[in-house]
Amino acid sequence: MIVEFVVAAGKREQSRWHARLDGDRVVSVAAGPSPEPADVVFTMTPADAQALHDGTLDLSVGFMRGQVKMAGDFGALLWFLPRTHGPDAPLRFSALEA
Repeated sequence: MIVEFVVAAGKREQSRWHARLDGDRVVSVAAGPSPEPADVVFTMTPADAQALHDGTLDLSVGFMRGQVKMAGDFGALLWFLPRTHGPDAPLRFSALEA
């Protein structure tokens, strides 16, 4: 599975990176767009990206509030989101950052 993250202010993209996952394991993280189509793409503001980085915002909460936008495979989203929050989350946002 490939998950891409985009930080944008308005319509202006500021950064983009992607993570390749194999189950609950992060295989690689790299700056820039994925060379293959991403299964899920998350778009967020710089402030929300910082909150995710700091751990003051869960990705699933940001998505449900509409702070983090999503494009792509909804089934992949439903598989991915539960793995990013909670005390025993196997996929913390900090492990997915480039």
